[in-house]
Amino acid sequence: MRQEERYYKLDRQNINLSDLDIEGNTLDIGGGGEGIIGQFLGEGVVAIDKLKEELEEAPEGPLKIIMDAKNLKFLGESFNNVTSFFTLMYIEKKDYKEIFKEIYRVLKNDGHFIIWDAKIPKFDGQGKDIFLVPLEINIGSKIINTTYGVLWPEREQNINDFVKLGEDIGFKVVKNKEIDDTFFITFKK
Repeated sequence: MRQEERYYKLDRQNINLSDLDIEGNTLDIGGGGEGIIGQFLGEGVVAIDKLKEELEEAPEGPLKIIMDAKNLKFLGESFNNVTSFFTLMYIEKKDYKEIFKEIYRVLKNDGHFIIWDAKIPKFDGQGKDIFLVPLEINIGSKIINTTYGVLWPEREQNINDFVKLGEDIGFKVVKNKEIDDTFFITFKK
């Protein structure tokens, strides 16, 4: 089977960050690769990623640190905001609770945890086992086109999973919205 025959590709999803108002310092979970949040917010961002190569690939601007979100090396209440831009889809489900607890710990009181991610249906077992999410992202100063992809089996996720987890940890939902095949959640500590 050719690689392309394994792809289950969504239609291009449009994400508009240009009108997002974020103040204060921001920890970006999984901030390597395209480093979208770092490109959008610049020097006020601390971008972490487990993979050095991903951070090296990301554009200049934010402070880049190799770190696992399950064990954040920051003091409690260090950040005004924590972001996760199409990162949760790459993380093992068994690690979600631990990561959410760490995010809650490093957020200042009244701080925000903001998630953008894809709705991933249950794997259909029909041979297409690579799930692709093409994105067109407006960060105000430019439009970024990229595609994120994961091995599909065991990656099912939806907005309700994360809303419930966040509330169980102690977050309050400020906003949640589904847009086509993506979702957006803003939690407040």
